[in-house]
Amino acid sequence: MKLSLIAAMDENKLIGSAEGGLPWQGIEQDRDHFRSYVEGKALLLGRKTFEEMKGWFDTDHRPYILTRDRNYVPEISAKVAFSFDEVIIQAEKERENELVVCGGAAIYERAIDSADLIILTILHSTFIVQSEPKFFPKWDPKKFIEISRREFAPSENNDFGMSIVHLQS
Repeated sequence: MKLSLIAAMDENKLIGSAEGGLPWQGIEQDRDHFRSYVEGKALLLGRKTFEEMKGWFDTDHRPYILTRDRNYVPEISAKVAFSFDEVIIQAEKERENELVVCGGAAIYERAIDSADLIILTILHSTFIVQSEPKFFPKWDPKKFIEISRREFAPSENNDFGMSIVHLQS
């Protein structure tokens, strides 16, 4: 099974805050890229990220939620696990071809050393959050090589310039 990580970050690797949500708006092209990539795939999300994306999931998404809360019951059909290894076992048992890690920061941190592919949208800007910034984890540059990069200038549909980069192990 292929393990992929997909994230959007600013130039300082900021991905969010303890308050939740993204620190930016107006990135239509990134949203479309994200939706296109994860369509029909199994998704691994932390509980808070899963709840922030409430109402976003289609019937073709297969969410796996990683949580410490042993009493957690999601409002929609999703698999719940209490450890990263448990998620991997469940996904392999379900014969998933690919599991896409969609956040949050602690889930990325746990999964990055096992990743086969990292897909990053890098916004050509920096942002400040009010409380407890969350960052994408460091990765071993010797383990991953850049296999593609697309550059986008700011436009009426995208407030910021950005790069979409694919790194493969």
